[in-house]
Amino acid sequence: MLAKVKLIEQLKIKSLFTIMAVLYLLVGFFSVLAVYQAQNSQHHTLEALALNNQQLESIASETALLNHSFARLVLVKTSGSRQLAITNSRWYLSFQEPIYLVFTSPLLLFFTLILFVSGLLMQKKLQRQLAIKLKPLQQLESWASLTLMQGLANELVVDDSSQEIEAITLAIRQLQQQIKDNAASDIAWDKSIRASALLDQETGIGNRAFFDNRLQALLKEEDAQGAVLLIQFKAIELVQNLYGYQQAISLLLTLIQITKQRLQDQPGYFLARHSLDELSVLLPNIFIEDAEKLAELLLKNLQTVVTPVGINQEEFVHIGMSYFVAEQVPYQIMSEADMALRAAQLQGPSQCFMFEAGELALVKAKGSLKWRTLLNAAINGNGFVIFFQPVIASDSAKVLHHEVLSKVKDKNGSLISARVFFPMAQKCGLMVEIDLLILVQVCRMLTAKKAQQSNCSINLSIDSLLSAGFTEKFLAILRSFPEVKDQLMIEISEYQLVNHLSKLQARLAALSTAGVKIIADKVGQYVVSAHYLNVYPIYAMKLHRSIVIDIDKKIENQVFIQSLRTLADAKNIPIYALGVEKQAEWRALLQLGVKGGQGHFFTEPLAEVAQAIALD
Repeated sequence: MLAKVKLIEQLKIKSLFTIMAVLYLLVGFFSVLAVYQAQNSQHHTLEALALNNQQLESIASETALLNHSFARLVLVKTSGSRQLAITNSRWYLSFQEPIYLVFTSPLLLFFTLILFVSGLLMQKKLQRQLAIKLKPLQQLESWASLTLMQGLANELVVDDSSQEIEAITLAIRQLQQQIKDNAASDIAWDKSIRASALLDQETGIGNRAFFDNRLQALLKEEDAQGAVLLIQFKAIELVQNLYGYQQAISLLLTLIQITKQRLQDQPGYFLARHSLDELSVLLPNIFIEDAEKLAELLLKNLQTVVTPVGINQEEFVHIGMSYFVAEQVPYQIMSEADMALRAAQLQGPSQCFMFEAGELALVKAKGSLKWRTLLNAAINGNGFVIFFQPVIASDSAKVLHHEVLSKVKDKNGSLISARVFFPMAQKCGLMVEIDLLILVQVCRMLTAKKAQQSNCSINLSIDSLLSAGFTEKFLAILRSFPEVKDQLMIEISEYQLVNHLSKLQARLAALSTAGVKIIADKVGQYVVSAHYLNVYPIYAMKLHRSIVIDIDKKIENQVFIQSLRTLADAKNIPIYALGVEKQAEWRALLQLGVKGGQGHFFTEPLAEVAQAIALD
């Protein structure tokens, strides 16, 4: 719209100057024409005098017959042979001086000056009118561009009193006020946006994009391992054909509920609808033996479902499983799971099938007793190593804070990442001791090297936060390091914040009062309500890496961040992105209004290892 208005006004200015140029040419033409007519009139006057040749020759050689206002006209004689001869010669009038003197006459020059000055004044007037007319449109266009880029409607200020602009600004301000006055509606809308982008609309579980995001994110983790299960109910389509859509969906929902019940003791699992009659399950950080046992139990549970008449219950469900490690890619993992599913189907009756696991998975598998021995030795001997990964500000290269990452040494001196030992520490009931030990190490480091690490965030397990007396022990450690209490942050997953709302509220409030900042971690990993933002003193939010991976290509994830920003900006909560690895991802995140980023795009893994600190 703005471009069209500019074009129209520019055409008006060009038309004005075109008219003035044509007018100037017409004036010059009529000036020459006036001289020509005066010349012819003088010629006829001489003929009427009927002077003899001697008189004409005397007049032509001595004086001009006419002083015209534009040029002096004189009588000139010529003949066909260009020889001067009085006899039978032909006389005519001509300019005594060059023709261009017509255009340099004072009258014409004065007219040219008046025309030029008038044109400049009219141009300036039109430009001022254009600037006044375009100002409100430019303000509206800038506001719309900024809103599109940030995903948030900022305050609109337009300097214009026209009826059209006032109507537009009034409608926008009413919309902004309505958004501010309906916080509860915003939260419901936010959850609706998440659900529409990441959930299957018929069953309410994750869709295929949801599952692919989580698998990609898990494979980015150091020492990642786990299993993927593809569960196919081959008769779902037949049930729909025989009994109708509602009966088929009801049966599928029953099967999903049984699957959830079997997986409820498995931490961090993801369940999604892979296709019409297939479910996909992601089991992070599970060992191969446990994955096999879980698949067998799940198969038995699903076989207990009563199927409608005409459905062969003995061949109703098949499970294909693929065990993976970090070196593999999603396509390879899903291909192996699909091949395993086909192999199970070829064998006939309902059953599960898995191809042989890789060597790395076998090495990582340890019994509970060995894990307990290893972790107790690390706690008693201070065998934990901490690393630091910075969170970089989006508007500068400054470090906002460092996230503390931990590893544990095994008996051979090799380092095992938290992704591997945390689940076993949780199973052995050692998370409280480990979290407090890492807290002490970080406090000592901040005291010893205050200038190097200004602020640090520590990941706390939900087991520690919910255990009796943990908050008091945490605060006691802070009191013993008073100079660093304002430099500490704790990161808690969004899922735990939502599912333990009543239990965590008072404990996190006590930590916040003591100066500890609360960061909501892994935001977007699950589809949950953002109501917790109204309950906890959240300092910042950190997006889960599944939302960040290829964000420049995933519209549904961009929509999710835009909806999240609407809620976060209202409470002045910055959003950080975890797992940034590509420039295209970072560029898209900047356009979406993310305030900070963390990942290999800013610091390579080797740089992180070089910052390792082991405190004895």
